[in-house]
Amino acid sequence: MQLSLDLDEYVFFDLETTGLSPWGGDEVIEIGAMKVWGQNLDDCQIFHSLVNPKRLIPPDATRVNGITNEMVSEAPVIENIFPKFLEFIGNSWLVAQNARFDMSFVMKYLMQFRMKRQIEVYDTMIFSRRAYPGESKHNLDIICQRLGLKVVAEDRHRSLGDVKLTAQAFFALRDKLGGNLPNREKYSV
Repeated sequence: MQLSLDLDEYVFFDLETTGLSPWGGDEVIEIGAMKVWGQNLDDCQIFHSLVNPKRLIPPDATRVNGITNEMVSEAPVIENIFPKFLEFIGNSWLVAQNARFDMSFVMKYLMQFRMKRQIEVYDTMIFSRRAYPGESKHNLDIICQRLGLKVVAEDRHRSLGDVKLTAQAFFALRDKLGGNLPNREKYSV
């Protein structure tokens, strides 16, 4: 049984990357996170950083997220920013859209830097599947469309823009599901 979600502390997060394969050489190029207490999106803390991936960003990735090699050339490297991200998270529940993708990069870095940690994550995609079982698509754009959330095109596929949409979607889906919430997914190293 889970306690009331109205009193919990959440960190909504999103990673932008050079590609889809954390174990195939792709790296994080942007981390965005927003800490929210209860359901108050107006009173939150923000964590944001571009990340120098120490490799070139493929043109396909830049087409999706708009992040260029020039933008990350002076950014901190993941070795410096990842511990700060973990410190920001603290013991909060994490929330992400398609959490398995983002968590695959988090797990890669936990292993790479030999850090032990257990992290529990709510996935808005799983919430959407439960709220709309007859639907086959549950990406962030579709979820926002179903929920009537305003999407600003320039903010999509940038970490903080996606974090804010994920937070809005999470609370709307949580309210829609009532007591029928999916469990948090658990990741540990």
